[in-house]
Amino acid sequence: MQKLSLVLLAALTTAATANYCTSGSDFSDDCDNRQNNRGCLTSGGRTKPPSSSSSSSSESAEPTTQFTLATSTHGQCYCSCESSGSYESSGSDESSGSGSDSSSSSSEGSGFEYDDYCLLLQYFYNISIEITDVTIREAWIEFIEEIQVTIIYDVSLTSDEKLVAIWSKLEIFLTTYTEISELVLYTYIEEWSGYVFDIQTVVLYIQWSYTSTVVEIDASGDCILFEALRNCTAVDAEFSARIEILIEELTVILESTTYTYSYQLVLVYEKFVAFFAEYTQYTEVILEIEIEGYGSFSSFYEVVYNYWLVFNFEIAVGGSVSECELIQTLTACYENVSSGSTSERAQIKELVEKITTYYESYVEVDVRVEYFVEQFYEWLIIQEWSVEIIFGLEIQGYGTVYDLIIAYVWEHHCGCIDFGESTTTAAIETTTEVETTTHATGDCSTVLDLVLFQNNITDLSWSIDEAQVSWNSTEVQRFAAYEKRIFVVESNTTATSQEVFTNVANIFNVWTTNEFYLDLVYSINIYIYHETASEYVWGTVKQFCACA
Repeated sequence: MQKLSLVLLAALTTAATANYCTSGSDFSDDCDNRQNNRGCLTSGGRTKPPSSSSSSSSESAEPTTQFTLATSTHGQCYCSCESSGSYESSGSDESSGSGSDSSSSSSEGSGFEYDDYCLLLQYFYNISIEITDVTIREAWIEFIEEIQVTIIYDVSLTSDEKLVAIWSKLEIFLTTYTEISELVLYTYIEEWSGYVFDIQTVVLYIQWSYTSTVVEIDASGDCILFEALRNCTAVDAEFSARIEILIEELTVILESTTYTYSYQLVLVYEKFVAFFAEYTQYTEVILEIEIEGYGSFSSFYEVVYNYWLVFNFEIAVGGSVSECELIQTLTACYENVSSGSTSERAQIKELVEKITTYYESYVEVDVRVEYFVEQFYEWLIIQEWSVEIIFGLEIQGYGTVYDLIIAYVWEHHCGCIDFGESTTTAAIETTTEVETTTHATGDCSTVLDLVLFQNNITDLSWSIDEAQVSWNSTEVQRFAAYEKRIFVVESNTTATSQEVFTNVANIFNVWTTNEFYLDLVYSINIYIYHETASEYVWGTVKQFCACA
């Protein structure tokens, strides 16, 4: 039985990260190297229960025992069982670590030794010494043991499938125990040359190539994703009804012949974002859904999220230098005294100034993203202390700095992303303000008249069609599914005008988190009597929503 001292464990947990970024490499090469070496994460340790006589090695069901922490000895994990389970040691086991040590297991009940764990779980266990809250530490140990029993011992899973499953469960665990998120995610795995958070990129690389099979609509109008959503029995009938509505909306997107596959996944992601925003109580349930032959829904969500990130690079780096969200985020970082020492913040400022100078001369979105990713990597070679400071910075309306980097790297890795016609050729063009009408009054006393369905149309829908004459094809496509949803709501003759109005306003408010596209729709002028003269302007969509 291997026992690790506190000093050694601390050294492992806070391993030096001098080789995370290296001269002559880049983020893309590093991601490829970690991807190629991903097998080491689940290597080592036991791959089946220690008792072959009481439990078949092919069994992967969850144990019937309740695990409780019996000792806090670091480097050694003993767990006592409140009831007899399937994984009791019989004294003849196999281990790829230091070998069999059945006497220790037998004396403490059905437990796990440090060498029972694969490399990744050993790092997870090492983290426990830094968790000061006893309740959280016990939950963390139980989480590790659950992974060992339900995933590592499952011989039906490949190494990749195990890694995908571990990451999915880790994400869910950390949503509950947010206090240790930073501690866990920023643990450096020296043998792998990456942090725990880098596993999400490996999962992305593994899953994206299989995603098309999940959303492929068959002759009956169904797909694997829909089946997984319908098979979720963890909630009530109300959930099922709302899922059916969601599936109908997803079907419109996935059956469209005008959208490219990549753009369909962007819209699918936005559809789920809107659903989660409206029904937050179902978020965790859906993320835990298992998609047959694929993995958890959370790994699917990770893939479509990255399609969205690539499609929306302009949110992060678009606009003039003074409006660029990335520059604003980095500027706020070095201006914040809690970001580091005076010297460290000065180094961040120098990086921002270099990026700013470049962005003043180059406005193309792709060029800006590429430049930032290249320069930031070179900067990190010297300033690696900043990983924990900058990677997690939130870019307003987009994601984290790390999300931006990985989306760029992944786009070049898969090389098959096609959104159709480009939204814009230059980042600055996207900042042009839409002219609004000064005659708009937005009289809420007449707002219900705008959704009155006559001759198969309403004033509102007619006005949307008029506005889209000046939109480019990508802008039209981006809103198409939601425009159809508005039409469905308006044409519902069983609903009252007030109900129709309320539902339509809700669609406008939650259809996207992209500020550019949200403002584009909000600025649509609504005309009465299907006339575009200024005297027939009722107001804007934003004023329409304000009446709700």
